[in-house]
Amino acid sequence: MILFVSKTQSQTSNSAKIDSLINSSITLKNFPGAQLFVKFKDSIIINKSYGFHTYDSIIKVNNKHVYDLASLTKVLASTFSIMKLYDENKLELEDKVSDYFPELKRSNKKNTTIFQSLSHTSGWIPYISHQNFIKKRNGNLKKSIVRAKMHKRFSIKMNNNLFLKNTYSKKVFKRIKKSKLNTINAYDYSGLFFFYVPSLINKITGFSFENYFKNTFINKKEIALTFNPTQVFSKNIIVPSEYDSIFRKELVHGFVHDEAASFMGGISGNAGLFGNAESIGSLLSFLEAKSTMFKQTTIHKFTSYAFKNSKIRRGLGFDKPYSSDKYGEYPNKNLSKDSFGHTGFTGTMFWVDPEKKLTIVFLTNRVYPRRENQSLYTNNVRSKLIDLLIKN
Repeated sequence: MILFVSKTQSQTSNSAKIDSLINSSITLKNFPGAQLFVKFKDSIIINKSYGFHTYDSIIKVNNKHVYDLASLTKVLASTFSIMKLYDENKLELEDKVSDYFPELKRSNKKNTTIFQSLSHTSGWIPYISHQNFIKKRNGNLKKSIVRAKMHKRFSIKMNNNLFLKNTYSKKVFKRIKKSKLNTINAYDYSGLFFFYVPSLINKITGFSFENYFKNTFINKKEIALTFNPTQVFSKNIIVPSEYDSIFRKELVHGFVHDEAASFMGGISGNAGLFGNAESIGSLLSFLEAKSTMFKQTTIHKFTSYAFKNSKIRRGLGFDKPYSSDKYGEYPNKNLSKDSFGHTGFTGTMFWVDPEKKLTIVFLTNRVYPRRENQSLYTNNVRSKLIDLLIKN
């Protein structure tokens, strides 16, 4: 039973409890601010902002401000785009990634399928810290790779003072190609395939990843989801993420937090999307039964468990509920097994439960001022929030 069905005394009481949970989390410095969007059936029952961009309480968060969505990009941009191509019979899940990228035929990844990549069972390692390869032993950045001013050979803008060599992405993909392979068909969350998604979309459609995503999804909703937000929004409405003391040596604000995605000029399949909770909620409506964006069989295929009766917790691109001795019921015991969602490193999350007709989007910048802040997780804020929204 959803508690926010009608304007009752119970709803008012629970609304106050939700406000109290999020405001107390801000006081405890789990994050400086947040946005919460909740939709039940066809009604938006919560669309609210809390706190400030940073702990200095200068800029108050409002519903139009945009957050760095981090790995939500893997779903909202990458998986959505792949779903659409699958829906239109332009791509098959059993296609090998190397069918589109012949250079992988000469690697240990030659047999990896798109299905394995989306279900995180490819055996590809989780991540490569590419930023470590552009630093000298003394910590300074190599001038042969990065410059402080834009130049015709150094035009990949990582922030206002760092410009990457135009051809450096070749080295990024070369490292991915040469990286070791872990156990195939075992669950191991990896973001490496998603670096190939922009080129995959381009090879199939002829459009750039960014333009395909905008033309297919964003323009139909006219919503605030974008890569490289400073090209679209005033900096005052972009919520900053982290003080990067290792690589960029400044507050990351208006540029993608993920270092490897910054090497791609902020447009990547693994990270780079910025948006607000309301816009994510609007985009997620494409997954509802009444939507005509996808066939229902496609939605079911991607949002169901990729492996039935298995401990592998993933759908295709989407995360799914699971149980573990260490973490208990993730993300919350009250969500149905039909539910699906994803989280992002910066402190972002969405979750959809079609059985309960419920959509939740909860955005924070928990990495401010440092990514070491894990209190959003240790204080179990997300599950407590879901507890207040759902009662079985």
